[in-house]
Amino acid sequence: MDSVRVFIADDHELVRYALRMLLENEPDIVVVGESADGEGAVEAVAQGGVDLVLLDLRMPGIGGIEACRQIKERAPDVPVLVLTSFGDDDEVFGVLAAGAGGYILKDTRPELVVQAVRAMAEGQAVFDSKIAARVIAGQPERDPDPDEELRSRFSERELEVLQLMAEGMGNKQIAHALWISEATVKTHVSHILRKMGIADRTQAALLAVRSGLVTQPDGDAG
Repeated sequence: MDSVRVFIADDHELVRYALRMLLENEPDIVVVGESADGEGAVEAVAQGGVDLVLLDLRMPGIGGIEACRQIKERAPDVPVLVLTSFGDDDEVFGVLAAGAGGYILKDTRPELVVQAVRAMAEGQAVFDSKIAARVIAGQPERDPDPDEELRSRFSERELEVLQLMAEGMGNKQIAHALWISEATVKTHVSHILRKMGIADRTQAALLAVRSGLVTQPDGDAG
């Protein structure tokens, strides 16, 4: 696998330094830039060469939620991992609605931050266990009778892939679980997102749970 090119946006210089030292110590991760605000992250993604954005929520100028929204508008395939000290419900659901694919807290152990970066680069959704439990709890009750018109849009294989997406699996894990190639998984995911009218796989998974298309996963971080 090629190196994961990470951009860090956090308004605390010491935090940026610590994250840069942590990530650059890994042979498969490269920090390609950093900024003290959301604007810097948005501009870096627009210029290309960024595989993942590590984003704080509360920053001067464009905050994390708006920065995430603009990043996903410009580059839907670039995952956004939120790393913050804050975790109130408005911020959690706000940044998820903006398209973030992961949310972990700054008291997370350093090795888990590295694992989260790698997992998201593989297409997985990653949530701190406390955040994941609130995400699931905050979803409307699962519909026991899913919309048959919505279900009819998907093949059985696509529903299998969607179920595994909702469980937080990345493309490589899904391919292994279903005994199909990773390229085939990518094709299925692309078709699923198009049929749901959604550009982000995390939002697709949450919608699938909410609409009863798939079984609700447990609250463990993924």
